[in-house]
Amino acid sequence: MSWYKFITTIVLLFSFNAAFSAKPTEITIAIQSFLGKDAAYQKWQSTADYLSRRMPDYSFNIIVVDAPDDALLYDMVRQKKVDYVITQPIASVELNRLYNTSIHLTKIDQLGVDQLGGVIFTSVDNHAINNVEALKGNSFAASTPKRLGGWVLALDYLRSQGIDPEKDFSRVMFLGSQDNIVNAVVNGLADAGTVRTGVIEKMIALGQLNRQKIKILNQQKEFPYSLTTKTVPEWSFSSLEHTDTVLRKKINQKLLSYQVDNHQQWKEALNYEGIRTLIRKHRIGIYQDPAHVVFYKNNYQIILIIILLSAYLIMFYRNQQETKIRDYKSKLEALSKVSSVDQLLSEVAHELSQPITSLKIDAHMLANMLKDKSSCELNQVQSISNDLREKTDHCVDLILNIRQFLSKKTIAKEVFNANINAEKITRLLKNELRKHDIHATLSLTEDLPNIEMSSVELDQVLLNLSKNAISAMKDNLRSSNTLSIGTKAVDNFVEIRVGDTGFEIKDKNHLFDLFKTSKEMSDSEGLGIGLSLSRRIVRSYAGELLLESSSAEGSSFIVRIPRFVDE
Repeated sequence: MSWYKFITTIVLLFSFNAAFSAKPTEITIAIQSFLGKDAAYQKWQSTADYLSRRMPDYSFNIIVVDAPDDALLYDMVRQKKVDYVITQPIASVELNRLYNTSIHLTKIDQLGVDQLGGVIFTSVDNHAINNVEALKGNSFAASTPKRLGGWVLALDYLRSQGIDPEKDFSRVMFLGSQDNIVNAVVNGLADAGTVRTGVIEKMIALGQLNRQKIKILNQQKEFPYSLTTKTVPEWSFSSLEHTDTVLRKKINQKLLSYQVDNHQQWKEALNYEGIRTLIRKHRIGIYQDPAHVVFYKNNYQIILIIILLSAYLIMFYRNQQETKIRDYKSKLEALSKVSSVDQLLSEVAHELSQPITSLKIDAHMLANMLKDKSSCELNQVQSISNDLREKTDHCVDLILNIRQFLSKKTIAKEVFNANINAEKITRLLKNELRKHDIHATLSLTEDLPNIEMSSVELDQVLLNLSKNAISAMKDNLRSSNTLSIGTKAVDNFVEIRVGDTGFEIKDKNHLFDLFKTSKEMSDSEGLGIGLSLSRRIVRSYAGELLLESSSAEGSSFIVRIPRFVDE
């Protein structure tokens, strides 16, 4: 043998050995099963072997997971420990929702049926139950709360017929294996039950059940098996998100052509959306209500009663507290008024001293004129008499207003023009203005809007401001002093401005505090009640009394009252 042939032979042997020693890629299929692991391996191993033969570059292995152990299967999918899954319908849609698996194929049985349903039945010896409506008050057997044919489809059907298993059944028993359900009903341990389609026929074929022993309730026609409920797609074959797309298509093609005993095993996937709607409707599996929501649903009447009772108690307590607060404020206000009687009497004396003094002067003037009848003129007598009447009316109104304040009586409101009050104040104070050589100026806006309040109270406010202005100017060393009163309309208010050319107010922050005064204390001066009560009067009509400005050149106050709107 030449060296060339020897080397060629060696290379071919190595290549041949490498080809046969290449390890095929492993593909793992997880399978749910109600049969038990040994029976499931025996049933599904032929499918894995078939795929391995038809796709020699891959080795297909199966992992069987008992159907009740959903958590284990879901964890394997989450960790990508498997590549494909064969699962019952609820698990199929939940895995799709949770981990984005894709459903490709739907399983077909020996009769070519690609859907499953639920069968509701009772024992033929139970003569009291002949239809679904007669199930109320009886016990009921099912598989588990999360199985379509073993419970969910029956639950959906029963509720559609106006039956609530939680309220209308004496007991619901979940017995796991579907054989157990049939045996429990036949032997009288349960009044009725439900299994998935095909179970009864399979048990009859295996000699485990006598067809004459059971009675199907509300049986549907045109379906190969006994059926009571609606139907949904059968078990599915799904791929995980990480699987190769090309390989996935090849596997689907191989399974679509796979037959057992001349019967096709798989078909293109049906629409599983109806199952998603079904479990969402009945709050099952991943759509199950949280524990606190379940608690609220089961106890909503008691919770509602507690909420209403709590709301009532809160409102009752709040009303009690508000009543106490109102009573306390009322008593406090009354106490404040009573405790201030001496101060108010001093203030009343202060308020009345000027007009009474003026009355005395007018009365003396009138008496002197009447003594000398020869020089007495009727016009002068009438003028002084009018002044007397006006000043007397003002004193009476002032006393009445104070009495109303102390007795809590409502002061009557009237609609009037504030220009009249401004003119009245200057007339009432003309003697005092003349005494202190103070000039009064009026700047009144024509067509001033009316206001609605007590005219006497406005007089009291303006008189207080004007007298304060006079007090600020009477000891002023200026060659001339002026009390100015002006009116104007600003937006929705009527403003009355009272200004002086007196000293600057020092403590502006506490100017409106009760018993706080900017004047020197004397027997003839008030105790600082004036500004506080004046602001209170104005605010009671939704108005405001404020200091506009104060400097060495004088001070200015603004009285702002809402204009009257005729509705």
